[in-house]
Amino acid sequence: MTRIFSDFTDDRGGVITLTGKDSVHVASALRMRPGEMITVCDGRGKDALCVIEESSAARTVCKILDVAPSPEELPVRVFLCQSYPKGDKFEFILQKTTELGVSCVIPVMSDRCISRPDKASFDKKLLRYRDICREAAQQCGRGAIPEVRGMTDFRRAVESVPENAAAVFCYEKEYGVSLRSVISGYTGDLYVFIGPEGGYTEGEADMARSRGITPVTLGKRILRCETAPVFVMSCIGYEFL
Repeated sequence: MTRIFSDFTDDRGGVITLTGKDSVHVASALRMRPGEMITVCDGRGKDALCVIEESSAARTVCKILDVAPSPEELPVRVFLCQSYPKGDKFEFILQKTTELGVSCVIPVMSDRCISRPDKASFDKKLLRYRDICREAAQQCGRGAIPEVRGMTDFRRAVESVPENAAAVFCYEKEYGVSLRSVISGYTGDLYVFIGPEGGYTEGEADMARSRGITPVTLGKRILRCETAPVFVMSCIGYEFL
């Protein structure tokens, strides 16, 4: 069934009116007509099953038949603290981890980051980053759009992890503790730290440990910074299939 994101109130029997590019997409691109069924997602994990009552490029009116939690979301919320990579790697990371179920992506400026945009230039990119997550979530049929936060530094990132959350950092010098040992059976909030192209420094590793963040291994191979988050989210998804 066709799915689209639009904010709505939890009102069975009410209506959701799509306008702008959303209405154009439904009425013109998909050519949906009155009487057809559509699912409208609020982007926060709630789905409204609707029937289309009016359909035009200017306005599409959907009557709400039922509202329920989105069944597509993982039972664990994953907060990806991703050291900011160079080039367009961050866009790739956003798209693929959205498809795999990430809840929030936090760009982190760590010691070995090569690309170091100032706040003004990063803020310009932030709107595009959020659009990428929205489009990826809609394409893959999710009921929630991942949050993309503003840039933070490594110290603030590790200090912001809540005490009741599990937290790991993927570290090539860790050989004993596996990611599986942390995520197996866990259903709370999970914070995952992944370093930049050059990895974490010893000082950053010590800082993370001092805040109770567990170093974990991703195996015997060194993964690229854009491969590691996809691998991690795949492992998490597999755990809860």
